[in-house]
Amino acid sequence: MTNEQRIHTLETLIAIESTAQNPSGLRRAYECIVELLLKCGKEITIEQFESNGKPSFLAYKGSKRPKQFHIIFNGHVDVVPGKPDQYKPFVKDGRLYGRGAYDMKAACVVMAEVFCEFVDQVPFALGLQIVTDEESAGKDGTLYQVRQGVRSDFVICGECGRIPGTYEIANRSKGVIAADISFRGKSAHGAYPWKGDNAVMQAHDFIHALQTYYPVPTEETTDSTMTVTGIVGTSDAHTTIPDQATVKLNGRFVPDDPRMCNVQKFTNFIRQLAPNAEIAALHDFSAPLYADPKNAQLLNLTAAAEQLEGKPFRLVQRHGSSDGRFYGDVGNATCEFGIAGEYQHGDDEYIALESLENYQKTLRAFLQRENIQANPEKVNPY
Repeated sequence: MTNEQRIHTLETLIAIESTAQNPSGLRRAYECIVELLLKCGKEITIEQFESNGKPSFLAYKGSKRPKQFHIIFNGHVDVVPGKPDQYKPFVKDGRLYGRGAYDMKAACVVMAEVFCEFVDQVPFALGLQIVTDEESAGKDGTLYQVRQGVRSDFVICGECGRIPGTYEIANRSKGVIAADISFRGKSAHGAYPWKGDNAVMQAHDFIHALQTYYPVPTEETTDSTMTVTGIVGTSDAHTTIPDQATVKLNGRFVPDDPRMCNVQKFTNFIRQLAPNAEIAALHDFSAPLYADPKNAQLLNLTAAAEQLEGKPFRLVQRHGSSDGRFYGDVGNATCEFGIAGEYQHGDDEYIALESLENYQKTLRAFLQRENIQANPEKVNPY
């Protein structure tokens, strides 16, 4: 594709309201990427999955899925809800604006393009994985596929995170915990608090104890964080002491955090803080995304990006996470590397058009390097 063709394809994709609240839009956006693969004329399999009504696919050469891919490009075409004008993409001052341009439809288009070019040219297993539920926890897309046995030596998530003028690859992001912690007490009349056991106060004491270990940060931190995102207490009236309360927690943890490195450690920590607490629901518990700085594929990706951009790229840790965390759960090396832009989930979301073309060239150069290393006796055919 030329960059103009890329932009046209992307504008068509951005115009689709592919939110969790619009299943038909999700499927149309998904089918747009499938159509790109069907048009490439290569003998590939597009293995389709579906979980809870959310479609996803994994594309690869041949008729049988490899037991272990060497490289997987991972992307999602679902977006968070936007205003009507955000589904009307436009170009201005070298930028393409629209919902999902940055997060992350542009990367999906480029990944599909590069996959089609190289899938039958490299001696290793190359995969393209596109899902439709990353913005709604990712359990029915990437996680579902991982549970079906999908594995890779190295995964590139085309997630956003790099603003123009910065040169970064995220080789690690924090793990994710989403949990409901419940407390039970005893109801009584509010005029006689000594006759009851206030579950909301139990929750209050728990939060206070939690903050001795994870105080609310006042500036950016690379440490683990634990954020209270809600407190729900039940009582029939203002005069009734609540006998139930639930604290909603969102944790972001680093790999060496001894209290959150696995579910059992997290459970023990919660009970240490409040012996009567119960983990009523564990909505998410995902390992940190990680690729060793000395990982051969990460080194090749970094070298390709630096060669193309003419700038040194640094490895960084993200506070948020992506579907790459599900590969962290099974020990597969993963990084986040996307197109430069800004304001994901915001009104002015955009990508830099120069970065759109550079991203394609970087992924090509990366696969060229991988191909040369896999065939050191051959001259680079590209």
